[in-house]
Amino acid sequence: MLNMATIHRLHEFRFVIHSNDHDPAHVHLISGDGHEKVRLFGTKGEPEVERISGIPRHRLRRLVKEVLENREEFLKRWEEIHGKREEDEAKAE
Repeated sequence: MLNMATIHRLHEFRFVIHSNDHDPAHVHLISGDGHEKVRLFGTKGEPEVERISGIPRHRLRRLVKEVLENREEFLKRWEEIHGKREEDEAKAE
């Protein structure tokens, strides 16, 4: 069974973590326009869009900025749901 935790909201967007999801730490951005997946730490250390499906790019840029601004809290919530990961700890420092 798929359980989702809505950890944040911005306008019509929900920032969601799935309880049975996989590493690396990421959030799903869900709205009526589409569904995106954003890693908390991309290859350059910044949040990174992993999948683009329906949300206009200009709105997606603002959502990625929101992930960056709230990344510490999002990582904390990821760890509450999935447990602490050493690689995530190292990136957060």
